[in-house]
Amino acid sequence: MRNPYVTGPFVTGRKFYGRKELIDYLLQGENPACWVIGNRRIGKTSLLRQLEQLALGEPALMPLFWDMQGSDSYQRLGQYLADAVSEHGERLQSLAVPAASLSQEDPAELLADLRRAAARAGREILLLCDEPEAVIKIARAEPQAMQRLHRELTAGTGLRVVVASTQGIYELHDVCRDWPTSPFLAGFDVSRTLSGLSAQSAQALITQEQSTKPLQVAPDVIEAISDCTNNHPYLIQQLCSRLFNKDGWLRPITEDDLEVDPVLRGFFSMDYHSLTGPERQILRVAQRSGATAEPALVQASGCDPAEARRRIHNLERLGYLRRVYGRYAIGNQFLANWLEEEPASQDEAPAPVSDAALQIALVNRQAQEVGFLRAQLNAQRARLVELEAVRARDLLDVSPKILAEIEELQTQISHLRQLLNEIVT
Repeated sequence: MRNPYVTGPFVTGRKFYGRKELIDYLLQGENPACWVIGNRRIGKTSLLRQLEQLALGEPALMPLFWDMQGSDSYQRLGQYLADAVSEHGERLQSLAVPAASLSQEDPAELLADLRRAAARAGREILLLCDEPEAVIKIARAEPQAMQRLHRELTAGTGLRVVVASTQGIYELHDVCRDWPTSPFLAGFDVSRTLSGLSAQSAQALITQEQSTKPLQVAPDVIEAISDCTNNHPYLIQQLCSRLFNKDGWLRPITEDDLEVDPVLRGFFSMDYHSLTGPERQILRVAQRSGATAEPALVQASGCDPAEARRRIHNLERLGYLRRVYGRYAIGNQFLANWLEEEPASQDEAPAPVSDAALQIALVNRQAQEVGFLRAQLNAQRARLVELEAVRARDLLDVSPKILAEIEELQTQISHLRQLLNEIVT
């Protein structure tokens, strides 16, 4: 049997697992401009490509994938967008945009023409932006041009934008500090973080549930894989690939299977050294102490308690940390092994994002995340009130389906309250 685990290119369709709640939010959320943050190899490009594929089945959406990697100027950025338009011109034919407009290489002007045409047709361009870290250098060198582009990206009507990047993009808060207009990240919903899969989705990935030949994997092996990887999709596929037997089963994990190879070492190093000093200190304490209580991490950060908790929450969302019985441990076993090998002397290297920029980003994100969770909580409460009225009316004749939904809503409401309490405390 061929090894079914993908450890290289992006995946879509049946090879793409989980993220349904996030995908629904990105396609249907009230804010048409969303910026998703995630570490390397967490599946950012796969998410964007899956959105593209799904949007092809939505009459109201016209997907356009914009790969910004390698853009070193505003002009080159525009050329890459024009190339994307040219490559998928058949999707845009119904908008009746003049050929001269489609071929222009000013990205702000091109987006304006596409957006207006889509709005007239009662549709939306779904602009999917990959590798946007390139805009940091361009925003520094050509601020006025990038201010115009920002205005179009957040204009709304006729355009829905999803951008996916590492948190290195927070450097834009430093670059845009002296802009007379809003900074580049303003207007984007930055409340969503791309982290590990849910337990159910992780198990489906381990067993290849969506393939034509799902695997039968022992429950204890599934549990061990999930625990070692913290449901990180790339690490799951790496580990499962090592455990795969050609007869179509996964053997138990050995210590050698958790070796940090050069590929893993490279992306752990880049992610870790993108962190500022306080975050590195938090991780070092968690590494040395094992499961660590929050007060010890707050003290290690050297920040005031509220600021420290924001940083700890961010590290947890990004997968650097995870909670074990109310304490914090390193996010996954591969990262823990890498930290053991990485000398602490390397922690003095400067981070690309300043501490001030990170503070601004985390405060902004916390405000948006709290707003998102409160909106979800209010919606769930309203639905629960409706169902409770039905149960009171029907008494003994209430359907099992209604009772099951009431129980599920009560669980979700409790979970949302807990999340809100953790963020705002």
